[in-house]
Amino acid sequence: MFKRLFFIFLLMTIILPLFSWNNHAGITYLILKDYWKENSPKPVPVESLESFLKKERDGIPKVLADAEFWAKNRLPHLTDVDSTLKFDPSEKGSGISVDFLRAIRANPKHKTSLYIQKLESKSPSNFALENLTILQDKGKLVNETFLGLKEGEMVNPVDILVTAVDEPDYDLDLYLFEDSGLDYTKIYGFGQQPFGNPKYEYSSQAPFHMGFYHEPTIIFTLAGFLRKTYPEYRIHQFTKLSEFAFQTGHKYWGYRFAGWALHYIQDLTQPYHSSVLPRVSATKQIGVQVISMVGISSPKNNMIEHVSNRHTLIEEYQYFLIKEIIQKKNWEHPVCTSIQLDGKSNEVWTGSLFIRDGVAKEAFDVAEAADEELEKLKIERYEKLYEKDHPIHTILGGLLKNTSKHTRSYLNQFSLD
Repeated sequence: MFKRLFFIFLLMTIILPLFSWNNHAGITYLILKDYWKENSPKPVPVESLESFLKKERDGIPKVLADAEFWAKNRLPHLTDVDSTLKFDPSEKGSGISVDFLRAIRANPKHKTSLYIQKLESKSPSNFALENLTILQDKGKLVNETFLGLKEGEMVNPVDILVTAVDEPDYDLDLYLFEDSGLDYTKIYGFGQQPFGNPKYEYSSQAPFHMGFYHEPTIIFTLAGFLRKTYPEYRIHQFTKLSEFAFQTGHKYWGYRFAGWALHYIQDLTQPYHSSVLPRVSATKQIGVQVISMVGISSPKNNMIEHVSNRHTLIEEYQYFLIKEIIQKKNWEHPVCTSIQLDGKSNEVWTGSLFIRDGVAKEAFDVAEAADEELEKLKIERYEKLYEKDHPIHTILGGLLKNTSKHTRSYLNQFSLD
């Protein structure tokens, strides 16, 4: 009985929407637009990943080993790194950048090209999306402007952060589980994908971008696979690499790694990434699974559809609203003013341990209220943007205010100059 219930719960989770804030760059642009107004960090020289790795080849192995040690103690489901994956700059293989991506257990086909995303520009890109991602479905990336950079040219740190914060969604975490059927996944050690459908490219990254830490005990008892998430792994990994890059004078990669880490932090501020089914009690979740086993599936289907619709609505609406705010420079829009907090965040980033009981817990705690307010709007799907006094902006502004707070808090730990 419980095995069947477990399996059905798994199927239920697979079909939940698996995207997060799908305009990380736009949100971060608004957060940082005036953040360093009085003491703006100076432009820094662009540097390729290969150049950074070659110059710091002796120090990077220890950074990665220390990050793995922390993660292994924090995440009991994380396996040790296979010895063949450990970063060894003395070995000649497929290239130092690919060896690095394998060492951090990321997609080895990820392209660490040099480019920036210009959100305020309406001009076409001069940078092909094929140099950005291996995604077959480029989605909303076709709407954006990307400009190529050359090594050595100077670039604004805000542009680096705004660009990098979107990058983990491009393919960094695609196809990392064994059921993806790729050779390297056999030694990556992540096992079978715990939830999300490995057949769909975007869905294959889901366990790296969602973190369920505060569900009722009975849910974890029946669906222990929900614990097998990895955003903390990535946040700690990229934070330590960012610190190392700043310490060794590689500011471009200090900012870029910080942007990568920020992506996962911002993901966890999205309530539907920190709560499996807001406002659906454990009793109801189990009940609809039980009756579905005897052929009454409509309650389960309706439950999933309603939650999925609200998740999709807030994501779609946020993307187009943020894009319009930036393009029209509508800085007085209530969502924009919610994102642009007055002054710096008073919250102190206390390290990677804060992710679970700070960032994700806050999102989990507001999930029910946000979901209920979205349901009251009776908007089935995104169709248009509403006038600025529409209640959807109050909901979205409140959620993104938390995103802004944690983004600022995270960046405050670095000496960015």
